Amino acid sequence: MRLQSASAQKSSLDLDISGYIKELGRASVDNGFSEIHYDNILHHRLETEWNLSKNFELRADLRTRLLNGYTVNNTPGLKQIYEQDANYFDWSWVWFGTNYSLMHSNIDRLHLSYINGPWEVHAGRQRLNWGRTFVWNPNDLFNNYAFLDFDYEERPGVDAFSAQYNWSYASNLDVGYRIAGSWEQSVLAGMVRTNWGNYDIQFTGGHYLNQLTIGAGWAGYLGNTGFKGEISYFHPENDLFEETGHFTATTGLDHMLSNGVYLQGEMLYNGGYSQRRNPLTTLVRPPSADNLFIAKTGFFLNSSYQFHPLISGNIGFLSSFDRSIFITIPQVTVSVAENLDFLLLSQLLKGAVFNQTVAAPNLFFFRLKWSY
Repeated sequence: MRLQSASAQKSSLDLDISGYIKELGRASVDNGFSEIHYDNILHHRLETEWNLSKNFELRADLRTRLLNGYTVNNTPGLKQIYEQDANYFDWSWVWFGTNYSLMHSNIDRLHLSYINGPWEVHAGRQRLNWGRTFVWNPNDLFNNYAFLDFDYEERPGVDAFSAQYNWSYASNLDVGYRIAGSWEQSVLAGMVRTNWGNYDIQFTGGHYLNQLTIGAGWAGYLGNTGFKGEISYFHPENDLFEETGHFTATTGLDHMLSNGVYLQGEMLYNGGYSQRRNPLTTLVRPPSADNLFIAKTGFFLNSSYQFHPLISGNIGFLSSFDRSIFITIPQVTVSVAENLDFLLLSQLLKGAVFNQTVAAPNLFFFRLKWSY
């Protein structure tokens, strides 16, 4: 939806409004299927884009969720958790929290943009997407995302200043600074992106939290098969002359078969791995770029197919070479009507990593989404 206001001088203020409403239900079931826990989230997202003038734009998005069910009833301090904003500015709040329900809002996009020819400058809460691969992104220094958090399609933003200079259609320089309360919590980095043959390549470097980092990424084709990858090296700033740094790298392939089946595969070497207590909680929260997974290694296999113009199916498998982790993710999406979609998805968590820490490792989701 677009609103427009014009003055006598023929200047205009354009406002684009869009968003969606989602109903998400989740049943968590133990391996014996003797215990079922149910959670429900009613989710509204409001997205606005303001064209202030020829060169200035303002983006402001609001995310509001009403949570009910087992997790709300059985998680002490949940209200305090949702009131905490992971960014520098506190734009997250809880409207109310009881033993049965919790209503939470946060502003995950609010930035002013200046665009003039080859220059783009952005200030405020924004998404700086430097990743190339699908599941894990060691080049994404500013706002990595959790792959299993499928219900957050827009992915997190970060409070930052960024600037981009484009000197050709495929070549540019990006610089970003993540605002933080201290140097050790901030990110200051740059990226050069260009084209070489059939490949888009990029080089990254800068200050990441309390480490120095350099990296590279690529995206191109091997014949008819897509080939992508990223690699980053992290080294503690207070220990520059010691051999204490590590690499994190990922690479992946994707291919469309002649019968319409789409295949993906990706591998990870997670050099900064450190074990944490609850693996499921770790998997659904945004990771750091230097520690992307709950194991030293990881791999992902995925297949999808369009059964009908209105029905698509997908099955993914996430695992590790060095830890007992087996996650199967089947899903079906149905376009019920224009702007109305229905999703069925499961996350089945198996292996020793989950046996002692996740009481109900079989997760079943259904979601109805109306977009406007």
